[in-house]
Amino acid sequence: MSTHSYEVALFGEFFSQDLKAILNRIALHCESAHQMYAREIVFEPLDAQQQRDAGQDPILLRAKKELREPDSQW
Repeated sequence: MSTHSYEVALFGEFFSQDLKAILNRIALHCESAHQMYAREIVFEPLDAQQQRDAGQDPILLRAKKELREPDSQW
């Protein structure tokens, strides 16, 4: 039996008062599932839209921090 590892991430914008209702509608069940508490910030270049209009994908800078680990770095 082979072991597979998957990371599932959902992205979107919502208001904090809607979080519980959203989480109640989304469920992923498996034997090794665990909650993630992370904050991710995505920086786009100032001319990102111009690059997209020119048919190029802008280079994005992503910073992620694990919130459950007290000494976690960005």
